[in-house]
Amino acid sequence: MRRRGSVGKQMYRVLLFAIVIPIGIIGIIAAVLLVRQMNQRYEEQIKAENTRVKSILFDVTSSLYTNLESIVSLQNYRDLLSGSSFEGLQQNELDSLNRDLSSLRRITAAISSIAIYTNNPTIPSGDLVINVGESGFEKYEWYSGIDPYAWDTYTCMHVPLNEYEDAYELTLVRRFNTGNTDNRAYAVVTISSNYLRNRLLATDNYMLVSLAGYPTFFASEYDEQGIEMPEVATANPDDYNYLGDLMLDGKVALTYVSSFVPYKADNRFFVLIGDYGAHSAVRSILRNYLIVLLIAIVGPIVAIFLYSRFFTARVSSLREAMHRASTGDYDIIESLSGDDELTDTFNDLKLTTQKIRDNEGKYYEAKIREQQLINMQQNMEFKMLSGQINPHFLYNTLEAIRMQAIRGGDRDVATSVKYLAKIMHYVLDSTGRSVATLDDELKHVDSYMQIQRLRFGEKVNWNYYIAEDFDPKEYHILPLLLQPIVENAVSHGLKDMDRNGHVSVIVEYERGDEPDRKLLITVNDDGLGMSPDEVDELNKSLEIKRSDTDERGAGSIGLYNIHQRIKLYYGEEYGLLIRAQEGKGTSVVLSLPSDGIGVEERAENKGGNDER
Repeated sequence: MRRRGSVGKQMYRVLLFAIVIPIGIIGIIAAVLLVRQMNQRYEEQIKAENTRVKSILFDVTSSLYTNLESIVSLQNYRDLLSGSSFEGLQQNELDSLNRDLSSLRRITAAISSIAIYTNNPTIPSGDLVINVGESGFEKYEWYSGIDPYAWDTYTCMHVPLNEYEDAYELTLVRRFNTGNTDNRAYAVVTISSNYLRNRLLATDNYMLVSLAGYPTFFASEYDEQGIEMPEVATANPDDYNYLGDLMLDGKVALTYVSSFVPYKADNRFFVLIGDYGAHSAVRSILRNYLIVLLIAIVGPIVAIFLYSRFFTARVSSLREAMHRASTGDYDIIESLSGDDELTDTFNDLKLTTQKIRDNEGKYYEAKIREQQLINMQQNMEFKMLSGQINPHFLYNTLEAIRMQAIRGGDRDVATSVKYLAKIMHYVLDSTGRSVATLDDELKHVDSYMQIQRLRFGEKVNWNYYIAEDFDPKEYHILPLLLQPIVENAVSHGLKDMDRNGHVSVIVEYERGDEPDRKLLITVNDDGLGMSPDEVDELNKSLEIKRSDTDERGAGSIGLYNIHQRIKLYYGEEYGLLIRAQEGKGTSVVLSLPSDGIGVEERAENKGGNDER
């Protein structure tokens, strides 16, 4: 109980000095910084939105000014509007001017209306070229807001939408340089409010755009188009920026107002962006932050009071770890929190289990070494038994038999003995080697087939097909792999044939990428083949070890041994595959690594490269 009380006191001190006081101080500072940063963020957002709107307006007005330049600056049109007579040539120019105006309006989505107004009495009035007549320009709304002698001016005017409504739209007025003070002409183009709405409204912010001295010609709310811009927009208009709170549409909004001068004109535009949700969003974030801060302080306090309940859980965890260790399961939890008797006991338990693990490891290592000694002893006994046959005695005896057969005139017996000697020589040599060249293997197969030819005559025929890019003398292979497969092809594939049986050995690389492709050695026979079920059963048997007395016979057991030798030496991805068709023969395909290197040698090479 004394130790348990000390743990409680430690937790209370940790709670006070490490959690409550630091979190309280950091929380207050963070709250102040959070509010400041959030306000700055929303201020930057409305400034960015204001800049975006100004950029679009500048782009629209500049494009409109540039597109109109091809009409206003054309000398033919200037001469037409300043001329004192109107004849056939002037009619052609007027028609061309009407076409250019129609084309400009058709291809420019920003244009709501376009027309040229002239007081030249010789020019007939039409839809796009309007003669103001004797009443002059004063009767038009756009004229009342401009300097008559200015070349380029922006103003605002009402444009009828239908018989009940009109729109208050931004208007560009460009004066033609006619060279005649009496005959004046103006190009008047209004910018579509709907086009501006599609371009400008990308957010939910409150927006007003006006021309200095005019009501707003664009507003985010339809019913506010034409209202007066707030008075703050009139202070220091040449260099004006206002950031602060304004009452907009009956609500307080964080507002930013700025101005800019359009391309090639002396007017000034004012852009107002207001965000109604900025202050409420900051308050909401601050409220959520304070809730999280309160939870961060209250949570540890509650956790400390509940610690006594969790103490029994620690005891249960320790008991469970000890029980698992007693049953031989040493995968227990890594650590137990705290600094008391329970932790000391758990550490002792971990140390004990680690010592048991070490002792078990030493025991298994000893068993492995013992098994290795047994294997070595068996290998030595095998070599001793193999050494009892003197190879020189065997070769000399076979050579003596061959020479007696030659002297007796029996050439077939002599040839058989010669090839038998080659076979025995290769088999005995292979006993002491782990690998042989593929060229030696093929020669061994050739010796075997020569003997079979002497036995069966024309029934047995064979040949080799080796890829041009492959050298069998340079490729190393496990010894005694091919001859059992060829023997199986002769004894099973050609057993029912009277003559012209054929066995072929094909050596080629698998198609594919150079590092991953395999070497394929295919042994084909043109015997009776097998049914699909028999082929499936034989392929499955390559993975299942059975006794030598199995009903499948020694042939399939030999294929099993070859398949397993390949997998053990080269890796699981290599081995045998059997294909056959009834009446068309059987194929046995050996897949080997293209470099002929075994798994262990490949691992040693990789380890050596890693060390380097």
